[in-house]
Amino acid sequence: MTKLRLLCLLVAVACLAASATGIAAKDDGLMRVHLLWTNDVHGHIGPEAAKFMNPDFPPPLGGGASAAAYIKEVRARAEADGEQVLLVDVGDMFQGTPIGNKTKGMAVIEYFNSIGYAFTVPGNHDFDMGRENTERLARASKFPWLCANLVESSTGKLVDWVQPTKMIDLGGIKLGVIGIITPGTKSMSFPKNIAGLEFLDMAPTVEKYRDELKAQGADLVMLAIHEGLPFDPVQGWNNLVADQDESSREQQGSYGSNYSRGAMNLMELANAVKGIDVAVGGHTHRGYREPWIDPQTHTMCFESFGNGSSLGHAVLLVDRQTRALVGYEPADAQGTLITLFEDEIWPDQATADVIRPHHEAAEAEMGKVIGSSSTPLGRGGPGASPVANLVTDAMRERFGADLAVQNAGGLRADLPGGDLTTREVFSILPFGNELDVVTIDGRMVRRLIESRVAGRSGGIMLSGVRVVIDPTRPDWDRVVELEIGGQPWDPDREYDMVITDFLMAGNSGLGFLAQVPASKITPTGVTQAEALEQYIARHSPLKVRLDDRWVEKPGAPQAPYLAKPYLEGS
Repeated sequence: MTKLRLLCLLVAVACLAASATGIAAKDDGLMRVHLLWTNDVHGHIGPEAAKFMNPDFPPPLGGGASAAAYIKEVRARAEADGEQVLLVDVGDMFQGTPIGNKTKGMAVIEYFNSIGYAFTVPGNHDFDMGRENTERLARASKFPWLCANLVESSTGKLVDWVQPTKMIDLGGIKLGVIGIITPGTKSMSFPKNIAGLEFLDMAPTVEKYRDELKAQGADLVMLAIHEGLPFDPVQGWNNLVADQDESSREQQGSYGSNYSRGAMNLMELANAVKGIDVAVGGHTHRGYREPWIDPQTHTMCFESFGNGSSLGHAVLLVDRQTRALVGYEPADAQGTLITLFEDEIWPDQATADVIRPHHEAAEAEMGKVIGSSSTPLGRGGPGASPVANLVTDAMRERFGADLAVQNAGGLRADLPGGDLTTREVFSILPFGNELDVVTIDGRMVRRLIESRVAGRSGGIMLSGVRVVIDPTRPDWDRVVELEIGGQPWDPDREYDMVITDFLMAGNSGLGFLAQVPASKITPTGVTQAEALEQYIARHSPLKVRLDDRWVEKPGAPQAPYLAKPYLEGS
């Protein structure tokens, strides 16, 4: 148990003892700061059904109006008790729902304005409709946008619609906040949407502004960041420790090899940079019911689930004399995450009135029934799932292509059984990506697949292909069987591939696709959603199944035809 975890436990016990003896909490020498946060809202501010909990009988969520009711109640109690409240957001605010997309994020900003956020941090998806739209949203906000590592590439200076830090007075305690966006944004956005922008490395940027805030008199330093904790904290920590051996640090630099690859997550960053008391993260949609506390730097890291399903709430405990963060109290018996069930947190009427006109207008066209599915269809797996098979088969069939390719991150929801509407299709494919038909040779097909199974990577979904992977083989040589259209892979044959314009722009780690000559690319003007709707209408009721298109088989022998060279110089 770390010293900070032990101290948190002792403080909690002392608070319970004080309560039992009738001693007021305000007499224990601690300042209580109610930290409330959201991350990865993705436009989920309207009421909706929690299908992720129970697809057949989903409980109703109250959305932003229930969150507002909870926030107002916390503020009222805190004011009566002489405590402090801080409400923040760490990005990916609007993209992903009809209300978010159709208003280009403005409905979410109006909601944030109405409830009184202290600040927000931009996320990678907040650039999905172009940097001009992101700036429009920032300038319409009644609160600052914090981002210390977002600069103009031409000048190296911060864009003029963000500020790097914010000093907040919490009852005499000075809290300095640093805002950070994941540098991965540059590989997760269309180049045109972030044209002229540069995303600076996180660790040196945080160190720079940590020192500035300390020099300005900050008692505590908070990191508000659109980057997340690992899905499995134990495995994440084990990976981090393995990266910390001295020989690796000598070769890769003081931040470790993950930093050298530009791929730090919040756990790695919190460990690499000392002097950060508390961090709120996002981006990975991984909810932690209690904070992850770094055993070495003692940084306390929070993150909630995405899509507006929950509100984070932790009570930070600050010693009034030393002005040090000494622990936290969970806001609920279940921890720091408050699920926004409508029947438990009745929606605030004034906030509901702000959201309702946008919600009704956006939802008006989403109820059209386009087909049905015999069973619910889920996501999951490195290269195949019912939803992935459905989407890629729809793409390939629409254009009669040899194969179709999709990244896992572009599939955002499962499908229920029964009637399917345009709303369900939108929930899977909310980004409006268009499809390209690309003529490429077999070498590039294999390079594409091998690139997604190298190292710890994954997340490529295929149609028209049967592939067997041996993950124990060296990177770039892990494919042991590969058939396209039922025939063995041929490095010299040209294949027609259907793929999104998002991936053809070189995103999701596929930068080499951006080098394909324009003469080999046919933009279709057809969106993924349109292709999927048409496929559902033709094939309803859907009877999607898992097949042998993607198999992982450690130790399997490699087919002789795959020994042929496919990379330049091989």
